[in-house]
Amino acid sequence: MSKDSVVEENHDDSASEAESAGESSAGSYSEDESVQSEASKDHPAARGGKTVILASDPANEAFFAGGNVARLSDNDQTIDANEYEKAMSDELPVVSKTLDYEEAQAGWKESAVTDNNGEYIPFWSSGKQFLSNIEFLGPGMGLYFRMLRNFALYFFLMSIPVGCVIAHYMYLYYNPDSDLDDESMDALARVTTGVTASTSQDDTIGGWDVRKVMLAVVGLDAFSMLCFLIMVAHLKRKQEEYVDENDDAVTSLPDYSVWVWGIPTNATEEEVKEHFSQYGEIWDCVVVKDIGKVMGARITRAQQIETLLTMKIQCSGRKNKGYKIDKQQKAIAKQKEKIIKQTKKIDDKLNEGFTSVCAFITYNNPESRANCVDEYASPGWSCCPHEKLKLRGEHVLKVKPAPEASDLIWENVLRPNFVTKAMRKATSMLMIFILLIAAIGVIVYAKDTLSKSPPAVACPNTVYDANTNPAPMLNCKAIWDLASEDAINNATSETRRSVDMFISNINDYEKCGDFIVKADWARPMDSSAYGAYTAPATGSAWDGGFLPNSQADECAALTCKQCYCTTVVSLANLGDLMNAYFDAAAANKAFCKPIFDQIFQEASVMVGTIAMTTITNMVLMNSAAFFSAFERHKTLSATEAKAATYTFGALIINQMIVPIIIYSFIEFLEGFPVLFQGTFGDFEAEWYNKVMVMIMGTAVTNIIAFPLGAAAPNIVAWVKRKLTGCMAHSQKVLNEMYQPADFSLAKRYGQALCALYYTIILSSCAPPLLVAAFFLFIIVFYVDKMILLTFSKRPPMYDHKLNEMFLNMAPFAAWFHLAIATWAFGYYEIPSYTIGLPSIAGTGIDTNAVSSPNADDSNVDYTGAPAQFDFMARLKRLNALVPFLFFVVLTVSLFLAKLVDKLLKPICGAIFGNKGPEKIDEVPPFDQLIMPGQVGYEDPVPEGELNNKLSGLRSYRIEDNPKYAKLFPEVIGGESGRRETPAKAPKTQNMA
Repeated sequence: MSKDSVVEENHDDSASEAESAGESSAGSYSEDESVQSEASKDHPAARGGKTVILASDPANEAFFAGGNVARLSDNDQTIDANEYEKAMSDELPVVSKTLDYEEAQAGWKESAVTDNNGEYIPFWSSGKQFLSNIEFLGPGMGLYFRMLRNFALYFFLMSIPVGCVIAHYMYLYYNPDSDLDDESMDALARVTTGVTASTSQDDTIGGWDVRKVMLAVVGLDAFSMLCFLIMVAHLKRKQEEYVDENDDAVTSLPDYSVWVWGIPTNATEEEVKEHFSQYGEIWDCVVVKDIGKVMGARITRAQQIETLLTMKIQCSGRKNKGYKIDKQQKAIAKQKEKIIKQTKKIDDKLNEGFTSVCAFITYNNPESRANCVDEYASPGWSCCPHEKLKLRGEHVLKVKPAPEASDLIWENVLRPNFVTKAMRKATSMLMIFILLIAAIGVIVYAKDTLSKSPPAVACPNTVYDANTNPAPMLNCKAIWDLASEDAINNATSETRRSVDMFISNINDYEKCGDFIVKADWARPMDSSAYGAYTAPATGSAWDGGFLPNSQADECAALTCKQCYCTTVVSLANLGDLMNAYFDAAAANKAFCKPIFDQIFQEASVMVGTIAMTTITNMVLMNSAAFFSAFERHKTLSATEAKAATYTFGALIINQMIVPIIIYSFIEFLEGFPVLFQGTFGDFEAEWYNKVMVMIMGTAVTNIIAFPLGAAAPNIVAWVKRKLTGCMAHSQKVLNEMYQPADFSLAKRYGQALCALYYTIILSSCAPPLLVAAFFLFIIVFYVDKMILLTFSKRPPMYDHKLNEMFLNMAPFAAWFHLAIATWAFGYYEIPSYTIGLPSIAGTGIDTNAVSSPNADDSNVDYTGAPAQFDFMARLKRLNALVPFLFFVVLTVSLFLAKLVDKLLKPICGAIFGNKGPEKIDEVPPFDQLIMPGQVGYEDPVPEGELNNKLSGLRSYRIEDNPKYAKLFPEVIGGESGRRETPAKAPKTQNMA
């Protein structure tokens, strides 16, 4: 033992037991027997308590430097060597036939979320009362639920004016004079901006000019983004106030502590303490060793012993029932061999020795901590460090505020290895990309399937009417009068045969879109030319039709057939459509079956794509947490932040970015593998029918999928407890069934940020996304409230970092929104005022091309569309100019701020200092604090006095963390191993 520690001299028997255990018994506790250690009096926070003694293990001698006194949390259950011996013995535990449900339920309540009085928080408490009741869980939890509530309120308020926009779109589609029908727009697309890109109507509700209304829509869209940015800025300010208030109300270890990196590998606690004592009295100094290499092995061994205990309990139960247990005993023997091998690995790693990694300095006064942080952030420290700040006069140290002790992941606290870190990060991103490939494959299949479908045409515009002005470019009745010959029922109809022959010779369905503008047929079709034409006999070679050098006649035949079949059977009546589909198998009605097949195939592919996207979202969310942990971040907060980032990135790529880049076609990238080789070069009407419908469908599905995915495991576990709890073969199994689930914020923030992004970015194209977002956020609020209060264990003390990340990324959603709005509203077929500049392309059908079409339709653009990236053509349209100007202002604001923060701030910090004075928390000295479990801790703090009750762990020593203390088999229990210890913290630390 060190000279500074007082220990019990008579502990030879206990020590020999620990040595024979071979450092085992980590985590191997029985159902009934455990040693509950008392806090050490020499602990920096537990004066007047007791201590437990560490056995002297020769394998640990080099690392222990003579051994130390262990300081364990008051409520921690630790394991002595006898437990290891019991686990490894041939003796089977006694299994009681009576299950104690009260014990299991008490264990649940101990771990669950309860108020300060230990009572459950009612689910039906008001929102304000609920947020007040969970303040003790840390600022992160309160900020999460406040975020959900505030954004739900924003989306609700924005849904009110958006309702007017949706009414405008629906009027354009459904009014009696509309030139749109079921074939021209899918159901969800009828409430998108795609309606204005499809119709040729000049006025809307009340006779208003469509251009005026669209300008009002654009203005409302810009106003909604302004409100969004103001709200985000307000929430950032409120977060700072909330964190300050919460920080002042809670006294915790970080208020007194700093985290030091850059210490030499052989640094000792004595010299580190001496170096930092220049800033004030030090209460505790912890030099952290690189125990990660042994900690993983210890965790594995604890899991193996836990499995062994479960196997022995099951074997004992079978024995009590009179069953043979030979097979179970063989499995137990194999498990013991695994444990022995794992213990040997631990011994080998312990013999390799350990090096110093970093240090935690806990001062007695918060002013000392602030002085230390300020000194190491002083001007010139980064480039010209002062000699007095170097350890041993040569080691440049990096000092920063310490995290919560419970936030540390001790197995990951290692010396930085940038190569390993980069490799792990690259592996994580590669695996996530591989998972995304499945989603890309589904979207590519959907794109290839839907590309074979005919482009949408407003069928009323293919029928000549005396009142129609101008006359339609394609008069189906004048060329192929399918209705008069009852083509669907008359298999001998010549017109029916002719139409099928034309359609069978279409070379490329996508080319048919060249003849359609705003859902209208644009290429003049001379019916007299067809009147003089006779289709070849069945089986004869195709002669090219009545326009031999063009595909216009073949595409026109497809359009006329599609309009005829959907006129005979209304697409609005699902029953009629189903009857027609199955009845069409008859030979005499096979004429329309390909049309119905295509309709059902498109619907099936769309539904299947939405379902697969939702399933892939669930897989990606669960994978993000795994890959974040794989990167081995040093703190839980950093792990959670990375998991949230991966969740958000994977979801937004899968749900929004992949469909857009798969369906998009960029001319100068023609031939690029898979990406940007789609059908749509712009936000045309068909783009809304295919891409936006898919994204909106997934967004609507998420309203159910996101909260259900979070609640389902908890509901399943609840049902399992109710149905199978009575069949548990031991009290241990029953107690495990009554363990609440974890409540992780990482996945939830990732989901929320994904929903926020696709809603904000695409709301100019699809206003109903704002309504869907309101329902999603409000449902998630109440579902997560239920999960937290009813099914979850008390979560870790989350700080504000996840919410800060969320709010920092939110403004960029508005930036992307304005870019998309400029592109979408600037589409040439959407009615818009120009700004008095010279005439531009893209105002509808090109009348010059229509009046004198080429015989082969070569180099003819009937749409009059501008070049794909003719930005000036868009900006000359007032619809695009408004969001573009806002976009420029926001770009300057956001990216100039980023430039200052990322580039200029570090340079200025090196010259003038990194920041202002460190905040000094209003807390009493550390030696005046009351620790959890001590007398007076439950008493209220007198009004006007500082909070003298420590929240969280009491030191940065690993054995003070209940999660890790049980991994140390050197801990010996019993009254004989306890003795009063000094009032000051020890100079050295046991980290094995």
